[in-house]
Amino acid sequence: MRKDPLRVRLSGRGGQGIILAGTMLAEAAMQDGLKVVQTQSYGPEARLGASKSEVVISSRDIAFPEVLMPDLVLCFSREAYQKFGRHVSPGGVVLLEQSILKDVPDAQGQTLPLRDTARELGKELVLNVVGLAALVAVTEAVSRESLRAALTHRMKAEFLELNVAALEAGFALGEAVASRA
Repeated sequence: MRKDPLRVRLSGRGGQGIILAGTMLAEAAMQDGLKVVQTQSYGPEARLGASKSEVVISSRDIAFPEVLMPDLVLCFSREAYQKFGRHVSPGGVVLLEQSILKDVPDAQGQTLPLRDTARELGKELVLNVVGLAALVAVTEAVSRESLRAALTHRMKAEFLELNVAALEAGFALGEAVASRA
């Protein structure tokens, strides 16, 4: 999906690393020489409430930073899907954590085993990195090299190896979705 501008909404529960994922996507876009705006919103609770991070990526100046109708939505939780993921622009893409379908049978979009993949790597905490990498593999919103650089910049040394593994696993998941399209 190469749209210009590209409007992305990442969503989940507070504590799932949504804001960090949005920040890394924005940094990767800047590394690629693109213009970018990143905003964020938490639910009433700092933890477990629905949260979102929105990123607008463009080759031109960005006149309006808010995402009204995203071109791409990534949802990690049922609450986030219900609050932020139901409406996308025509031709838009919704990527969902597959467990959402148990709670929201009418959910529309491509499902991915993001949580299971993160757990297989040893920590569900890397769910955000797995999902972000899958998003990049599906959409080519930014280059993989720039996303790797943003990840390296943001991660503490003791967590870098795990997060690089999460990045590669997410790329593989996204490639599988892209090949089905």
